[in-house]
Parts: sequence; structure tokens; C-alpha cells
Amino acid sequence: MADYKLLLESLLAATHRGLDIITDCCPAAAEVANTPKKKFRLRPDERTPSAQLIPPRDGSDCWHVKDYGGGEGESYFSPVDLYMWSCGLGQHQFMPTLQLLAERYGVQDELKQGANRPAIEQHTVTEEELLRGDCVDPMEGFGGIDLKAIWGPNVTADHLKALGWCAIRSRTIVRDGKATIVTATDSYPMFAEKCTYYDSEGHELCFWKCYEPYCYDKAFRFSIIGKKPYDYIFGLEALKQAFHRHEDKKLPVVLLVSGGSDAVNALSMGYQPIWLDSETRPLTQQQLTQLQEYGWRVVNIPDVDTTGRRMGISLALNLPTLYTAWMTPADFYGTHDNRGRLCKDLKDFLRINRTKKDMERLIGRARRAKFWDKRFDKDGNFLGYTIHSHSLNYFLSLYGYFTIKDDTQKEPQYVHVKNHVVRRVVSKTVRNFLKEWCEHEGLEEELIDKLMTAKNALPTDNVSYMVERDDLDFSSCTATSQTFCFRNGLVKVTADKISWQSANTDTGHYVWEESIIGHDFRDMKPMFDVAKGDDQRYHITINPGARSNLLRFLVNSSRLYWRKADELGLELTEEERAEEEQCLIAKMLNLGYMLHRYKSSSEARATLCLDAAMTEGDDDANGRSGKSFYINTITQLVRAAEIDGRTMSQKTNMQFIFADVNETTAVIKVDECSRDFNFEYFFGQISNNITVEKKGRNPFTIPFSQAPKFIFGSNYVLKKHDPSRDARLWPVLFSDYYHQRSKNNDYREDRSIRSDFGRDLMREDYSEQDWQADIHLMLECVQLYLSLPVGERQMMPPLGRIERREQRAALGKNFRQWAEENLGEDSEYLDREVKIDELFNLFKQETGSMWAKNLFSKTLKEWCNYASHIACYNPASVTGLKEDGARWQKRMEGTDKRFSFCYLQTVSKAAETTQPEEQALPF
Repeated sequence: MADYKLLLESLLAATHRGLDIITDCCPAAAEVANTPKKKFRLRPDERTPSAQLIPPRDGSDCWHVKDYGGGEGESYFSPVDLYMWSCGLGQHQFMPTLQLLAERYGVQDELKQGANRPAIEQHTVTEEELLRGDCVDPMEGFGGIDLKAIWGPNVTADHLKALGWCAIRSRTIVRDGKATIVTATDSYPMFAEKCTYYDSEGHELCFWKCYEPYCYDKAFRFSIIGKKPYDYIFGLEALKQAFHRHEDKKLPVVLLVSGGSDAVNALSMGYQPIWLDSETRPLTQQQLTQLQEYGWRVVNIPDVDTTGRRMGISLALNLPTLYTAWMTPADFYGTHDNRGRLCKDLKDFLRINRTKKDMERLIGRARRAKFWDKRFDKDGNFLGYTIHSHSLNYFLSLYGYFTIKDDTQKEPQYVHVKNHVVRRVVSKTVRNFLKEWCEHEGLEEELIDKLMTAKNALPTDNVSYMVERDDLDFSSCTATSQTFCFRNGLVKVTADKISWQSANTDTGHYVWEESIIGHDFRDMKPMFDVAKGDDQRYHITINPGARSNLLRFLVNSSRLYWRKADELGLELTEEERAEEEQCLIAKMLNLGYMLHRYKSSSEARATLCLDAAMTEGDDDANGRSGKSFYINTITQLVRAAEIDGRTMSQKTNMQFIFADVNETTAVIKVDECSRDFNFEYFFGQISNNITVEKKGRNPFTIPFSQAPKFIFGSNYVLKKHDPSRDARLWPVLFSDYYHQRSKNNDYREDRSIRSDFGRDLMREDYSEQDWQADIHLMLECVQLYLSLPVGERQMMPPLGRIERREQRAALGKNFRQWAEENLGEDSEYLDREVKIDELFNLFKQETGSMWAKNLFSKTLKEWCNYASHIACYNPASVTGLKEDGARWQKRMEGTDKRFSFCYLQTVSKAAETTQPEEQALPF
């Protein structure tokens, strides 16, 4: 008892008092861990959540689950009880389960060293052992072993004996002068199946297949003693005996299962089983013909996992007369086996679905790929062919042809699914495939003609009875990961690593064919490192050997002070270098954000690409800095819909603005946004669902979590700021390193991306090696984004220049020119009281403007904030008001009328009036 308590306490201590065990058994519990009173679904098919987490009462207690949905009042599960319940284990399995959980969660304790382990002895081989060779020591009976707990709920000793199984005391292996004896213990039973066969001369031979059900390493649970023929069919001799007991009449069903334990469970339900030595070993046509001599239907029951489904489809297509009964994940209710793995095989099915009716229901699903039969009259004369529509649709599903539900379309939507890739097709594609398959298989022309003219059998543009798939999960991301699909496989990016998987890897997720990136992924060394320094700022180091052109572009377009360094040959200050570094890191983080499809309401921002440089043009517009290239770079890895920002304004009809958006769209790019671009319209779309309307089609809504992100590009600055805009936009700055000369600037040369690199980037003539380097850089940006804390990864660039551009644009060209001429450093209106009316009248007189005085006063104040030689507008030290910048009114001497005044205090005057702080006396 003391040993049991010590092991249990160690397990609870290693699993946050059992909470980890509970959430692994039932992931829905993790969502309510911080709100224990909130109920969750313990069973996936529950309409109403019926379970509740109970926190530990003290340090020696553990988490519990109170269940109200069991149908027999409330139940109270400890973590170990819940695990046993989810696996269908009885209380007599408590200690083995405790040992298994301790091993699973890494609890290192001496108490478990002897549990679920055989006794192993090794010594120098004796002459007798050498002569006998490998062997087993069978028992007469099963020695009181709990067969139901090991083999299945309905299995008895008679079922095991019928298939040649017995319990064994030990097995002996002789190798290299050593004899290794593995002996069963009370907590580690061992079994062996005697398999007989006949050689070419008719001599009976045998070998033993050993089974150690509690061997934790699945690869070593089964072993062979003796020599097994390559094409041996397990259970065949038992099938022949059953055939003879049936008066040499065919059995209704012969089951092909994936292993010995499945076979025993099948027999316990009244079905005669056979199985091969591996689920990946194909059944041949000759073997199937042999089995069909003993049963009317040979039914294969593949496992639910990837290998089982792949082999099941292969067998069904290669052997069209073989029936297949498919189990589905729904049959297992998300439960796990006694090793913590998701249930997948017939043994697991019968542990959950225990009645013969459940088994009959499964067998009743069996279908064959052969979709036609010959018809004969009573005299045996051939009449023609019958096409079975249901079997035809099943046949098409085996080849990956399905329909999918699409509420936006009235007609059937056909797809072809191969591995994880989904391609849209039309009904004609399906019909052509059928015709080509029949011709390839050499089927008779009469059968092909019958098929091509069969009513209600072939799909049309308007009607289809093909299998509908509603389980295609196209999600590619989580809060902590992003998966990209390349030509040569899948790449998963997390904060810790960038990992490649084969294209055949089953992740449970699918991708539209058009979303596959048209390049190969190649793993490379990291090109940069970002880390927080002692100054609490992030710093970047470009690693030697980084050859990405995209990285070089990002660096160049972040050089805010390139003219000082390159043209004047001056060294940048520490602050200037920090601004350029901040600009680069913020840009790389934004690139990672845009490529990460996961959406969080707390991080819902649209990217706004802006020029950092001031301009002298009449429209305060910039350009040619690489913003469009940056936007298009993002669309190299994710699909995008494009909206022309030049034609959009407050008056634009927005009804069909998202007509090109569909389920594959990850980014909506709006480039060349006009001066009066309607940003306000998009604010609701950035943080909410998106409704898509197309002409002649039903509108549909893309939920926020799946909706695309937005990226805008503009040559203009925002003239209006408010909390709504600031909370929804993530500005990304581009220096004028790439630029074009004009009469409005003083650049010495033209510099474009093409002239800088000697070619265009990411175009048709771009080498695959260059593509792979730039792609890896983008994936590293995703990794960088995921690696930073949530509150720090949406880094803002240095916005001082943008604020200056915004201030300049807000003034307007006419006012700015007037103020520079009349309120410059030598102006008579500085550092003295001036009536607003005096300045306003001067402004109207010189510019011919029809402004209202309130607008003039507001703009005058904004100009004072913009002008570098003005320190303060209406300083409180002069006006006597409570704060600087306040409206200043007073009466003129000799009158009761009040007038508005202003005082434009220069920087030099402010310095004169600033008094040094009084120094404290030293005594």
C-alpha cells in the first residue's frame, strides 16, 4: 500500500496534481481550467456540457471531474479513474494503469522497475538448449489470467484455443553462444499461437507467434519462434475447420482483420477471421480466390489510422470483389487505448461497441469496388450488365472523387482528394475518369456503353449522389504554429524550429491545390538572430553566409539615414542606428504576422505600408520605395485577393468589393491607396467576420478566425488620427533608399530594386536557389513572430518621421507656404501678443482663402507644433492660463469686447525664460 501511495503521489506531482492527465484525456477540460465552475463536454456527442472540474482542496489533494451525464446520477473521477474510464478499463486494472501513466509522464521511481516486466535470464547456452534452439514453454490452461482485460470484453479461453493461442511460461532465444530466457510473471503474462502449415511434400510443420501484451514498446510485442512462410495466412486452418463444421458450405462472412487480437475479438462475436503477418502485406488475388471458396463474402476491416486507410483503399481497388467495412473515428468517441494512443482497430471498436448488433452494423457497411454485375436468365444465358449506383459512388470515393457542401452554390461542387491535396473538378472530369479507367482495365465495350448511358449513375452539372465529404479540415495554423505546403512536402513553423515533413504525412489537414507553393523547400542555417539586450530593446544580428536577396532588401528599405552614411560619409549616431534597427525588426515581425494565418481579436491589425521620407511634391505623396514589392512578397507564400486602392474613396460602392475573396484567401491586399481612401469601411472587417457578395450568387460569411488579413500600401500619410485607427493599423516604414529623381527632390541618381540587384527579384527568371533562400527567410520571420511574447511582437517602427509627414500634410500646401513666409524665424509676429484676427485677415488677403476663423486658429496651432523654431503656442507663463496651448481671450483696453490672442514663443525665447532649478543647500 505504501508503494502504491508513493507512486501515485509522484504521478500527481509530475502532472500538476493530475490536471495534465485530465486535459489529455479530455481536451475540452483545458478550456475551463481557469474557470472550474464552468461545465465542459466529457463526451463529444453531448448536446449540453455536463462535466465540471473540481480543483484540489489542499496540497495533498488532486483535481477531479464531476460528471452529471452518465445517466446514473453524478460520478466523481480522479485523474487515474478518468483515464481508465476513457480507455474502458476496469478497476482491477488500476495498478497496471498507474504504472503505465507513471511511465508515460516520465515519473522516475524505483517502484515501477519490476512492474509490467518479464523475468529475464541469460547464460551460456547448454548443449541441450543449442540442440533444441528457439522454443516456447506452453501452459495447459491460462492460469487464471484475466483474458477479458487483455484480449477483449467478450473473449474466452475457447476463442483463444480455437485460433491456436495458449499461455506460455517462457520463450527461449539462442544467439551467439547465449541463451536468453524471457519468463512470464503475474503482472506480465505471455501468449503464443501455434501456426501449422505443410511443405511441398505434405509434411506438417509449425512455428510460434508470441504475444507480450504489456510490452510497452509496440515494436517488440510480437515475435516469431521458428520459420514462417512468406505468404502465410493466419487463421486459415481454423477457417477450414469451421468450413467443415458448416457441412462444407460457405460461411456467410470471412473477416480479414489487421492482427491476432482483432481476430480473437472477431471470433468472440461469431465471425471467422483470417489475418496476415502485417497490415502492410497485401492480399493477393490468388489468396482472395482461395478464401472465397470458404465464404460468400470476404470482408476487410482496416484500422482507422493513416496506414490502415491507405492499405484498405489499395486492397479495395486492387481486389474489386473484396468487401471493405470501414470503421470511422466517430465509432471510438475520441477514446484512447491502454497506452494512451487513440483507438484505431477492431479490438478497440468492440471494447466500446460491445454487442453483436454493433458488430452487425459494422459488417453491414461493407462495400466492394466492383460496381457492375452480369445478368443471366434462368437458363444461364447472358442478358447484359447491371450498374450499381451505390457501389459506383463508393468506387469513385476510393479514387478520391467526392462532393463537398457549399451553401453559396446551387450546383454540386465536385473535388478530387489525393493525400492532403484537394482539387476542384467538374462533373465531366469525373465521367472522363470513369471512361478512361474502364478502357485501361480492358472492360467490355458493352459494359462501358452501359455505364456511360446509365441514368442516375453518373454525376451531372445539376445532380449527383456521390459521397459528400464534410470532414475536410483546411486549417493550417494554431496560435503557436503555421504549416506551409510546398511541392516537396509540408513545413511546420513554430517558435522553436522549422521542420519538414513528407507530402505523404497525414496531418489530418487538407490544402487546396491552388494553395500549394510552387517551389521546393530546402532547409538552411538561420540567417539572423534577434534577442533582447540589457537595454530592454531587441537587437538583430545578421549571420555570416546569409544569402537571401529578400533579407538585403529588408535591410536597405529600413535604412532611414542612408544619405548621411553613403552621400556625406558620416557615422550614424547611436540613436539613428537604433531607429534603423527598430525599423528592420518591426518589418520582419510584420512579415511573420502576415504569413501566420491564425487570427486573434487582441492582435487584429491591418498592415499599412508607408514612406518614411519627406517630400516636396504638391500632393505630399511618395513612392518607388519598395512597398509594392513587400506586399507582393507576402503573396508568394499565401493566396491573396487584390483591391485597387486608387479607385476607392468615400463614395465608392462597396457591395461587391470582396467578390474575389474565397476560402483560400489569406490576405487582401489594397495597394496604391488614394488620398481620400475609405479606411473606415475596412475597420469593421479587420476585427470581425467578412461577408462576401458576388453578382448572381448568394452572399456568404467568412468567420473572423478564417477571414483573410489586410495589407494596405499608400504614398500618402493619414490626415486623421483617432484611437480606432491606431488600434487597427500596424504601420510599416520604408526608407527612400529606393527612389526616383524628379523636379521635386534632390536625389543624385535613380535607384530601383532592379538596378540595385542587377535583376528583378521573385520573377520568372529567378533561380530556384534564390527562391529557396528568400522563402527560408520568410519562414524565419514567422518563427521570429511566434517566438516573441504576445504583447511585444507587434512592434511599432520609429514613427517620428511619419508624424512629421502627417503634421505637414494636415497643414496643407497653401497654409504651410504662407506660414513659412510670414511666421518664419525673423517674423515680427513672434514672441509677442498678436490678435488672431490680424493674422487671419493677413492670411485671407495673401492667399485668397475662404477658410473659417476656427479652422485657421486650429491650423495655426498645428503649425506651431510642426515648426522647429517654435517652442510653444500660448505658453501658460505668458497667458496666465492653467496649461500651455489653451485658448487665450482678453478685453482690449478701453472696451468691453473680448478678442482672441496668440503668443508664438520661439525656442530661443523659451530658453531665456527658463530658470535653473534652485539647488538645495548642503546644510
